[in-house]
Amino acid sequence: MSKNNKKKSFMEKIAITKLQQDLFGKVVRKLKQEHAKVGDSLNESSLAQQFEVSRTPMRAVLTYMSDLGIAKAVPYKGFVLQVNAESIESSEEPTDQDSRQDKLYLRLLMDLFFGEIDSAFSEKELQERYTANRGEIHRVLLVLENDGILRRSPGYKWHLDGVLNTLERHTESYRCRLIFEPSGLLEPSWKMSLSAFEQCRERHVKAIQNPQCVTAIDLFSLSADFHELLAASSGNRFLLSNMQQHNRMRKATDLVSMHIQSSVSKSCQRRLDILELVMQGDNQAAAQKLTQLLENDIRAMHYTYNDVINLPQQEREHLVRSITEIDA
Repeated sequence: MSKNNKKKSFMEKIAITKLQQDLFGKVVRKLKQEHAKVGDSLNESSLAQQFEVSRTPMRAVLTYMSDLGIAKAVPYKGFVLQVNAESIESSEEPTDQDSRQDKLYLRLLMDLFFGEIDSAFSEKELQERYTANRGEIHRVLLVLENDGILRRSPGYKWHLDGVLNTLERHTESYRCRLIFEPSGLLEPSWKMSLSAFEQCRERHVKAIQNPQCVTAIDLFSLSADFHELLAASSGNRFLLSNMQQHNRMRKATDLVSMHIQSSVSKSCQRRLDILELVMQGDNQAAAQKLTQLLENDIRAMHYTYNDVINLPQQEREHLVRSITEIDA
């Protein structure tokens, strides 16, 4: 495809829905984060599970990417990238509105974690608290509802349901993960995507090489994607669904603790050791290493949780602002 034709393809609007446009933007951002290269596979089922949509809208997005020359449909293999992710030019890149919504989401998540908001509240109360319009607040609440963190009552109230904001809940979550995560590596349905593991390994290596450039949000993304990759490779959709749910619930706590004290090099190296074992085909040893990683996380969580939750108000506010970069 010539440069002019390629540019024309990007500029011409192909009919897809707003949902599919949003999904397309998310897929592109993920590919860029993972530094995806020409020839990398775009697995419809895996992507649909990751973004929690059915395969129909994901197939529409991949077809859209094919129409734009970003991907190509290969018989019996699905779709593969036609260009390096970093070169993808798309009008669906994050806008200021997208950025504000992401930050508003994080701010609300943090305030729920620290107990700054009652367990039941209305959309109007949040509009006033964050100086945001009804549409902004409603979109964020829908995301948190989908995450299993909030639920709607028959009236106008929303209720806190699933954020890990007590030591007991955190302990239960980790104990649950100890039961199913290492076992997932030993499932008879295990199937490893070498390219996906190589991409995950590359992201961890780059983080270790440049730890000063890794934010708390970056570090959480590395951790969440690593654990979901292992769960997805188990071939058991219920294990993946469980892992995704735990990642959503632990996000607030992990962002705070990672911002305060986590060592990028140490945490990434622990996961890198597991990735190397899996890529060598030694899932038994990898499962043992994963168990050790989770047990270490439990010990660290018990030591740091009270320090984090009991931060003085001024330090807490500074911490939250440094993570979310949004004014309340």
